[in-house]
Amino acid sequence: MSTAVVIKNGHARRIDPRTGADKGSVGSSGAYAAASDGERIVVVYENGRARRYDAINGADVGSVGAMNAVSCSISGGVIIIGYANGRSRRYDAHTGADKGSA
Repeated sequence: MSTAVVIKNGHARRIDPRTGADKGSVGSSGAYAAASDGERIVVVYENGRARRYDAINGADVGSVGAMNAVSCSISGGVIIIGYANGRSRRYDAHTGADKGSA
């Protein structure tokens, strides 16, 4: 089953895309941007850090990228993090490993 993610009042919330049912929060407060591919969720926080979470149960699976993150997307097992300097980098969604510039 897939899971979407939305930001509500600074918190990332897991949402069932078929019913719109709220499946609970993920991560901590201060969420700025979030994306999901149904298997993983990536959240960028106001402090410029990004973290990966399991989309099914919301478990934290580790950080991704460097400081000063401002945007994120995820598709096909690849996370793209946009940074304040205008550059973007690709990361593996499962391991968080850097895969080069986007």
